[in-house]
Amino acid sequence: MEHLVSICIPCYNAGETIKETLQSLINQTYSDFEIIISDNHSTDNTVEIIRSFHDDRIKIYENESNLGVIQNYHLALSRATGKYVKLLCADDIITPDCIEKQVNVFLSHPDNNIVMVAGEKNVINKDNKILFRKPFPGKAGLYDGKKAMKKSFLHGTSIFGEPGCVMFDREASKKTSEFLIDPSLTYIIEFNFYCQLLQHGNLFVIKEPLFSFRVINTSGTAGFKWNQARIFNALIDKYHEEGMIDYSWFTRTYCKTMAWIMCIARNLVFKFA
Repeated sequence: MEHLVSICIPCYNAGETIKETLQSLINQTYSDFEIIISDNHSTDNTVEIIRSFHDDRIKIYENESNLGVIQNYHLALSRATGKYVKLLCADDIITPDCIEKQVNVFLSHPDNNIVMVAGEKNVINKDNKILFRKPFPGKAGLYDGKKAMKKSFLHGTSIFGEPGCVMFDREASKKTSEFLIDPSLTYIIEFNFYCQLLQHGNLFVIKEPLFSFRVINTSGTAGFKWNQARIFNALIDKYHEEGMIDYSWFTRTYCKTMAWIMCIARNLVFKFA
């Protein structure tokens, strides 16, 4: 049975969080979706916990060896069959109406060439306490895709949020390199994908938190520390050389400075959360 939406979860050693992540999906007000889990050869009880959920929508694939983050992201997406796709990390949570609201945007705006729908997020700690809300820097509604990408660089970070904030059109994603990227740029794997995706259509923003991003010192994001800004700025240079952005030297310098400011703020959050 094919579903309209595919939820793709690449995971590795997520035994402490995967149960809550899956429960947030089971509790959705919208039900026409499949859950594709690509386990990257976990050595803890992740797979056992996943198999304890008796839901026909859950499909788990176990890699015979650890393929690395990039290949596992790409593998999870390659197994999606839905028209719309949501990538979700194995330690994150979405609100009960998240999928319904994002799907409804696509279905109610068929003539607006929407390739991506983003919501806002709450940042939470390991105990699910909300630390703060991270709003989208702008109004709700439709944005030109290429302008939205440039807006993000000017803020020195991905204004679209982590994977759980976003739902995208699978056919449009096939026009990109999807989640394949040079390993040196792993930190911005999804942001690079968003930027490519927005070359082919528009963004729609829902101005309310539909997703919770968990801040823990053992997360992949925390591990990048000061490399966050370096990698983000390397992408600016890459896109400038390839002609995807046409910023002046001054504007590129501004974007890179903002990236360092956001990097410092992000690391402070991880340190004191």
